[in-house]
Amino acid sequence: MIENGHIADILGGDGSADFNLPAFATIAPGMIDVHTNGGGGLLFNRDQHSAVEAASRSYPATGTTAFVATIMTAPWESMLHAAEQVVEAAHSLAEHAQPSGARCLGIHFEGPFLNPKFRRIHRGDWLLPATMARANALIEACRGALIMATMAPEVEGVDNVARHFFDQGIVNAAGHTAAKYRDGMLAIGLGFRTLTHAFNGMPPLDHRDPSILAAFIQEPRTTVQVICDGFHVAPVMIDILYRTLGERLVLASDFMPVTAGGYRNEGGVVRNEDGTIAGSALDCDRAVRNLMSYASIPFEVAIVSATDAPAKMLGLEREFGTIARGKRADLSVWSAEHEILATIVGGAPVYGAHFLAPQRAQSVG
Repeated sequence: MIENGHIADILGGDGSADFNLPAFATIAPGMIDVHTNGGGGLLFNRDQHSAVEAASRSYPATGTTAFVATIMTAPWESMLHAAEQVVEAAHSLAEHAQPSGARCLGIHFEGPFLNPKFRRIHRGDWLLPATMARANALIEACRGALIMATMAPEVEGVDNVARHFFDQGIVNAAGHTAAKYRDGMLAIGLGFRTLTHAFNGMPPLDHRDPSILAAFIQEPRTTVQVICDGFHVAPVMIDILYRTLGERLVLASDFMPVTAGGYRNEGGVVRNEDGTIAGSALDCDRAVRNLMSYASIPFEVAIVSATDAPAKMLGLEREFGTIARGKRADLSVWSAEHEILATIVGGAPVYGAHFLAPQRAQSVG
């Protein structure tokens, strides 16, 4: 039962309903993409307002009901401006009486406090030391909507910034880092609570000199994000990660629009003009199916890594991530073959409404 955009009650299977689910369909929480660079061919860094609207419209086709907009490393003032514009667009969407697409939850800064040795597509001349003044500028640009920041723990000044972000309720994510195990444990002590795209943008998990990944696997207070496309991380390593982490594994797409100026899709991997990996062409529903296959787990287990796990990682588990009384009525409807049939945000169908055949005119949403 849905009232005012929230789940009011969980009822039995009998009785009348406003919508009929297709035969053998499964209803699950809506998925949350915690790391995406744009949508609908538009980039948050460059297209800002338009990119938020395009992402909100396009993501429901993948069962995604909420996302965190990533602002990548760019010239400093450009990053601040992009964040301001994305937040303004997100606020405009949130003001609508009835949701028409996926929710933008806030901003994720990936940079500019990264290690140049592991910068990948992040331009070295745009990377900066971390200072409290810059940290506060990022916070102010987001007007309360800065939700996560990816930083290399070893970069100058990051220790103070991480403590500050932690105190402000902002999620510290370690990434694009040369840090090893000991550095990782120190970073966790400073308030880092998640690791950005495991294995990518960091040293390998060596058996004699383990990387920061080992610390985040070992520490139960943390989560580990992974791009589950079978290329960024080999399927066998996804299996090992899941066996080790369980519900602490978070699926992240690192989706990169291929039409966003110089990026191209090569077999599901997005590269820039010089061939450097820039992100993925991965959708959240595909990531869930991949996790099911790679880790040999059923749908009801795999879906947690795209719903409840990211909600907990972001500190939003009271509102999102599970089907329970009081939670937002953001839902995904899956076929028996685990394809997306319909997506519901705030109790209203925003994708695949024709699959939810109305039984009667009365609305509960």
